[in-house]
Amino acid sequence: MTGRSCATGSITLKSARRVSRWPRPTWCRWNWSMRELAALLVALLLLVPGSAQARADIVAAGIAEARNLGRVTVRWFGLPLYDAALYTERGARFSWQVPMALELAYRREISRERLVAATQSELERIEGRRRDHPVLLGKLGRCFRDVDPGDRVLAVARADDRVDFWFNGARLCEVRHGNLRKRFLGIWLSDNARSVGLSRRLRGQ
Repeated sequence: MTGRSCATGSITLKSARRVSRWPRPTWCRWNWSMRELAALLVALLLLVPGSAQARADIVAAGIAEARNLGRVTVRWFGLPLYDAALYTERGARFSWQVPMALELAYRREISRERLVAATQSELERIEGRRRDHPVLLGKLGRCFRDVDPGDRVLAVARADDRVDFWFNGARLCEVRHGNLRKRFLGIWLSDNARSVGLSRRLRGQ
């Protein structure tokens, strides 16, 4: 009769009172409880694009049965700045007509002023300078906040001319402006984004 020990990675032969040393089994390397395993499985589901698991916080923000289409890490000279993830209502294929939410999970400290300046730079790069940029940037700037590592910003767009902003699970404000969904979220999601490859991955393409 044999018995296995995860603590030592040994097999004990009880009848002969001998201990045979074997490499420690892989399944013994961590002492997982069933609750911990269940939590890990849920976390993995949330990381899989197209997962059947809906994000409850994004559903609460107004995207029914929100499901992830894609996620990417945005870097600057190799340094990770933030992780971006796109969710659509019921996991619908990307289209500018479907309700969507873009989540940015920051890995570095960035000031509100730098976020506004970066938004202005990208809008001008994509659209050229427009007369309404000062007004639009003023509206967006009132919703932006300084961010630290671990902070999450959620931009929820359920209509063409409106984006609601959430910060670490709390609703901040809403911005209304002509064609705002496509103009603002297009910084990350359009084919004119700074990285077309990352944009397509975010869109699940």
